[in-house]
Amino acid sequence: MSSRKLKQQHRRLMYAIATLIIPLYTVATTTDSYANVPEKGEIYQILGNNELSIRRGSNYGPAVVGTFLQKVYDTLFLPGNGKSFAQLRFQDVTGKDMGLQLQASTKNKQLTLYYLPCTAKQGDSLLIEWANQGTGKRACEYGIRIQRGVRNQTKSIDKNLSDFEPAKQLFIAQSSGTKLQYCSVLAANGRGWSGVSASEPCEEPMQQCQMSGGKECAAITRDEWSVRNENLTAIIKCADNQSFTDKGSGSTIKDVIAKLWEQSQTQKAKFCALHVLNSDIEEVVIAPESKDKNLFQTRNTPNGIQVDVIAGIASVLSAKNPQGVTLKPGQRYNYNGENQEDKTEKFDNQIESIELQVYQATSKGLKLCDQEQVSGGQQGDSREIQLTANEGQINISYEMYQVPDRLKVTYEGQTLIDTDFVSGSNKISAKFKGNSGRVKVEVIGNKDISSTQWKYTLYCPQ
Repeated sequence: MSSRKLKQQHRRLMYAIATLIIPLYTVATTTDSYANVPEKGEIYQILGNNELSIRRGSNYGPAVVGTFLQKVYDTLFLPGNGKSFAQLRFQDVTGKDMGLQLQASTKNKQLTLYYLPCTAKQGDSLLIEWANQGTGKRACEYGIRIQRGVRNQTKSIDKNLSDFEPAKQLFIAQSSGTKLQYCSVLAANGRGWSGVSASEPCEEPMQQCQMSGGKECAAITRDEWSVRNENLTAIIKCADNQSFTDKGSGSTIKDVIAKLWEQSQTQKAKFCALHVLNSDIEEVVIAPESKDKNLFQTRNTPNGIQVDVIAGIASVLSAKNPQGVTLKPGQRYNYNGENQEDKTEKFDNQIESIELQVYQATSKGLKLCDQEQVSGGQQGDSREIQLTANEGQINISYEMYQVPDRLKVTYEGQTLIDTDFVSGSNKISAKFKGNSGRVKVEVIGNKDISSTQWKYTLYCPQ
């Protein structure tokens, strides 16, 4: 047979394979494949300053309760002008919960950005909870990349612009030129594949996994870097404490990744996840090591990022420590950048931070500020309400209608507000400062008139 005919047959064969691969990939990502990279994230709670924005490609708009991040690199923007809280939960392509919840908060003009699927630039603090693994494969289980926020980024934003133009300005200003995306894919037996491309980096390794007969092929990490970055570190973290790492620039790290991945496969490493970190900024990857519930809090420090383990076991990777630091409950790790010594110490995890109190309030049966707390009648009401700070000014609005009722607010045993018996509506304020993040609100209904009605709302301090 002539070489020309052989080439024609070869092209037809490759075309047939290609047409076979595409349907396999499409089917797998919608049925059998259950990726650890979440398909979407839902905002289910907002407290404090609610001027949140979302970027979808080049479009910007408001983010409210019920808004979804639903494409890779959809970005949630929490402004730094005031105290804000946003809570997210993550789902797979079918809408099934993936056992990951995250609370982001801002203060002191430090904005927060969350990029779907698994990257955050924290303005103040993050609380990250992975549920018990018995609920199924968990979103971002191979790690969330956390970058230390930069103070006073909002100073460069023109306040006279439209509501969402400031967010747009910021995102454009942060653009670092051409991006390359990377992805790592696993089969159930631990064999892995990686891919790098300007878009859809998971497509080729997913196809390779499926064509090799891999079961339950899943994308486990997906992120990006800028070709303008000068000091990047590629980390391939595998089971049995194996890791492969090397450095490169934004234009060379793709070849570095290929070399490292080949090394990992030559050594038959299993369950390998790819990460790329920038040594020029403070950033870490934090991942759960326990199959049970894991609850971690991270916050900015003057020199880097602090990680507290409240429950479970954490592994914290960085460019200078690619093997990772393992932390148990009650341990605090201070990552101080690439050129300073880090520190691990103990903390009292029985003392709850304000952010943790807010995160756990609903599960403890507490109402949250910024919500209509309760309405009622002659029987009155008494309850504790969770605030978003332990100092500042609280505002409470009430409606007592025509029949007088009495409202009292106490904090750490001290009376902040006492209206006596009043009718009508009003909004009043009181300053407070202490250790607790909770106040007690008591309504004493009118004992003489059974038809009395009332309601109130306590607003989060700013």
